[in-house]
Amino acid sequence: MFYVGFCRICGTGPLGLRRCGGCGQIAIFCDECESAWPDSDLAAAPTTGDYAPCPKCRRSLLDKPSHWATAAEIAATDWLQQAFRSDHLRLHYGSS
Repeated sequence: MFYVGFCRICGTGPLGLRRCGGCGQIAIFCDECESAWPDSDLAAAPTTGDYAPCPKCRRSLLDKPSHWATAAEIAATDWLQQAFRSDHLRLHYGSS
């Protein structure tokens, strides 16, 4: 799992990069409380819910075919690349 920090909502969960199986959006997703953000603006209100909805299409970020984003999927995402270049986010790799 690639992650970009820790959740400001729950305070403990790693913020992973999750790809939606419905629309293909890569969201920043808390592995603990399941809050999700559509881009690097973590000050914005996240989506929340019992089924961990995608911030773009509202399909579950937990149900297949949703998955943790691969390095290739991350590299192809413009908003993520801009956030990394501006030092807004830092990419880390951890096991989950």
